[in-house]
Amino acid sequence: MHRARQQPPHVLTLDALGTGNLPLRVIRMRELKPQLPPGPLISTFFMVFVLTMGRGRGRHLEQVELQAGDIHLVPAGVEHQPLDVSNLDGWIVCFDPLLLRSLGPEWLPEPPGKTGGAKPAPTRSLFVRGLLRLRPEQPRWSRILHRVAELDAELGAARWGMENAAHAWFVLFITELLRELQEHAPLAPAMIGGLVHDALAFIEAHCLQPLSLQDVAAAVGCTPSHLANAVRRETGLTVGDWLREHRMAEARRRLMETGASIESIASQVGYADVTHFIRTFRRTHGMTPRAWREQHRLAGPGIVEIRGTR
Repeated sequence: MHRARQQPPHVLTLDALGTGNLPLRVIRMRELKPQLPPGPLISTFFMVFVLTMGRGRGRHLEQVELQAGDIHLVPAGVEHQPLDVSNLDGWIVCFDPLLLRSLGPEWLPEPPGKTGGAKPAPTRSLFVRGLLRLRPEQPRWSRILHRVAELDAELGAARWGMENAAHAWFVLFITELLRELQEHAPLAPAMIGGLVHDALAFIEAHCLQPLSLQDVAAAVGCTPSHLANAVRRETGLTVGDWLREHRMAEARRRLMETGASIESIASQVGYADVTHFIRTFRRTHGMTPRAWREQHRLAGPGIVEIRGTR
C-alpha cells in the first residue's frame, strides 16, 4: 500500500500581493478577493492578523482558534495552514522580515542569568517563530487599530512622502506589539517557565555558533533530556527547531544584504555542510537560497528606500 504523496506547500510572495517595490502591504480581510490555494502555505513575508470581528481557525504548529480582539503572527518561511477568513474581519499587515531591523537592537531579549527585575519575554524568538497571540486591553487595542488604519491609508495614497509616513506608522504599530509582549505573557502557553526563557535567550545569543542540545542544557544548568522535554512541552518545538529558525532568519538577511557566496553564508550561519544548509533552506522556504536571493533582490530598491526613512 502506497502512502499518498504529501501536497507541497504553495509559496506566497509580497510581489504576488501586488506590492510593487514596497516591502509592506495591508489587506482588509473583507476586501480579500483572491482565494488562497488549498493546502499548506509558506509566505516569504510576515503576516500579522489584527482581528476585529468574527471567529476563525487555522493551523500553525497546532490548531489555533482566533476571535475578535486577537492579534496573531505568522512569520516568514514557516509552513502553515491558512487561516479561514470567511467569518473574520480586520487587517492583515504583511511585511518583509528585513523591516524589523529598523527597530534597532533594543528589542532583543536580555541575556540569560541576569538577576533582578522581571524577565522580559524573549521577543525575538517569538517573532522569528510566530508564537505571538495577543489580546491587548484598552487603550492599547485602540492605538493598534488606529496605527493599522493610518498605515493602510498611507499605503493606499499615491502622494509625496508616502514611503516615509508608511514606515513611521509601521514602526509605531510593531512597537505597540512589542510593548504588549514585554508587559503581558502571550496567550499561548509558551515562555511560562524561566528555564525555557533562559534556554531560548541562550539560543538567540549563540545561534550562529556550533550549538547542540547538550550545550544549551549546560548553559541553563539542567540535563539535556529535561530541557528537551520542557522546551517541547511549553513551545511545541524542539531545541533544534528554534536553532534552525534563528539561523534561517540570519541567512535571509545575509542573502539579501551581502554578495557572499552560498557556501560562505552557510558557514557564517552555523552550517559546516553547504548541502545540508541548502536542503534545510529549501525545506523551510520552498526554494533554494540562490532562488530566494534572486527573487528578493528584484525588490531591493524599494526595501532600501523605505528602510532609509528611519
